[in-house]
Amino acid sequence: MTSSSEVPVRVLIINPNTSQHMTDALKPVIDALGFENVQYTFFTSPTPGIPSINSPDDAAESATVCLPALVPMLPMHDVFLIACYSQHPLVPQLKKECDALQREATKGAGGAGARKYVTGIFEASVLSSLALTGSQPNEGFGIVSTGKIWETALREAVHEMFGVSDSKRFVGCQTTGLNASELHELPAEKVRGKMMEATKNLLRDGKKAGSEVQAICLGCAGMVGLEEAVRTACVEELGEDASKTVSIVDGVKAGVGALITLARGGF
Repeated sequence: MTSSSEVPVRVLIINPNTSQHMTDALKPVIDALGFENVQYTFFTSPTPGIPSINSPDDAAESATVCLPALVPMLPMHDVFLIACYSQHPLVPQLKKECDALQREATKGAGGAGARKYVTGIFEASVLSSLALTGSQPNEGFGIVSTGKIWETALREAVHEMFGVSDSKRFVGCQTTGLNASELHELPAEKVRGKMMEATKNLLRDGKKAGSEVQAICLGCAGMVGLEEAVRTACVEELGEDASKTVSIVDGVKAGVGALITLARGGF
């Protein structure tokens, strides 16, 4: 196998909504991760498309718009991150397309290196949260997301991922009442206040359920850069010392790291 130092990992970051501003906001965050010998390409949904994915129905429609444009790009990339915090249909759809490419490549001598990897920021953040929690049965994680519809949708998505309808590891989801585009359009202080309120409500939910929240997922790609608001809310609700045990999980960072590790590890 060729070493990772010789062959760059080609990463495609997929924003399935039409907001170029949201795509651009991801770039400095990903660059700051400092992975060497990685080539990043950023994809924004074609227009007309979905400007802000505010429900599972929007996610499904965005997949219909994006998939035809993405399929021709698959051979030129190794790993694919869907930067939408939902159980996004593009994850299984692109896995299916990548599996077909791999089967075709392995028919001949060119099969080596054909393996490709796909995940979404939702899946990546949940898996990272499980790694950060759970030394005690009552230690878990929760999600802070945007519109209220996600409280049910993401709870059901986590339960489906776990294969159970109830788990003390997952405290639940609290939302800001803002949509994804409003995270960038509204005054920063208003957004910050909404993020802090949702975070405190999540921590209180944990206390009521007898769970200790040790990880909080940022439940929208548009929440990049809002970690400080979540951290401040943790300090105000739990106190300085107790808040230090809470990890804040950015699904974009988690997804990029997981995918590069899979590709370089040859899993």
